[in-house]
Amino acid sequence: ALGVIDFSRCPDSCGTLHDDEDDPLAAEGLEPGDRIFAFDIESYARFDMNYRNTLHTRAFQMHASKIAEQKASQEKEKTFQERVPSAYHDFKDIFDKEEFDQLPPRTPYDHALELTKEFKPIHMKNYPMAPAEQEALDRFLEENLRSGRIRPSKSPMASPFFFIKKKDGSLRPVQDYRKLNDMTIKNRYPLPLIQELLDKLKGARVFTKLDVRWGYNNVRIKEGDEWKAAFTTNRGLFEPMVMFFGLTNSPATFQAMMNTLFRDLIASGKVVIYLDDILIFTHTLEEHRDIVRQVLKILRDNHLYLKPEKCNFEQSSIEYLGMIVEEGVIRMDPAKVAAISDWPKPTKKRELQSFLGFCNFYHRFIKDFSKIARPLYNLTKKDVPWHYESSLTR
Repeated sequence: ALGVIDFSRCPDSCGTLHDDEDDPLAAEGLEPGDRIFAFDIESYARFDMNYRNTLHTRAFQMHASKIAEQKASQEKEKTFQERVPSAYHDFKDIFDKEEFDQLPPRTPYDHALELTKEFKPIHMKNYPMAPAEQEALDRFLEENLRSGRIRPSKSPMASPFFFIKKKDGSLRPVQDYRKLNDMTIKNRYPLPLIQELLDKLKGARVFTKLDVRWGYNNVRIKEGDEWKAAFTTNRGLFEPMVMFFGLTNSPATFQAMMNTLFRDLIASGKVVIYLDDILIFTHTLEEHRDIVRQVLKILRDNHLYLKPEKCNFEQSSIEYLGMIVEEGVIRMDPAKVAAISDWPKPTKKRELQSFLGFCNFYHRFIKDFSKIARPLYNLTKKDVPWHYESSLTR
């Protein structure tokens, strides 16, 4: 162990991670023995925007992640020719690019950082780093300076920088932009409602899912705004040239760009997009290939690239946003159902809330869900003492 970490509950100032609804447990402190659920921040952001109860979303993502990861690890490595049908091999260039070696061009979608009139520059101290983190920091700075994603800065702003451990054990760099986000005017551009997206898929027979490589890094920071997102390290002060994860309006900016680029195809009812996930759905294979080629051309024309290992082509059944979609049917993902079946018995209210949140994601598939779950929901109320009994588990 490198040390002891003190945790506390997230205050209102946490910005986008804070739930708009009152949380009856939010004011309670963490006690020895409380379970703390770790989650993938990037995946969390993709789902959380559409669910008023953030606890539901966190539970849905993180408890099933291990099962999904195990399933993916069992799949053998495939070549480009095996992954991508020959009908699209002339677009090989947008699948081959694995190294971010040049900045994306300036576009009307560049990410603006509009600050409130109460804004005052802040300078945060550097977080201490373990030896492994220091090595990761040095690599991060070298790679991103070389690619042009970041540059040295003389900004009066200095947001802190740290790492979180990913599921594969590697370290993910994170800029702590909470203070900056508090002083940023919020962009209320809406993300699509997941249920509305899924409803559009009913009746389709052929599905293709595409994953855009580098996500937010495909968007430039608006010229002149780079200094506002400067971050401090023990190797100096740097500012991003592209949009990084953690900036409060990043999802809105990216969704607006994708909606604009694919406006006509979205309007045709053949394409839905949730951030960097593109889904094409049609009745016939002939029509499907035509639409997929249109999507690939738009991506190429706008210097956007794909991860072939995360793309699925011409499927009759496909996983999308936590559901399995096939002709005329939207059903629960077996991996998520297994996560519910294997959920450990809750020992505290917070753990029960997480379980109920996970189940609630699939509530429309469960007849009389609210009636069945009512005794458990009653236990989560602030004025009800904890007395979980085996009779509640069926």
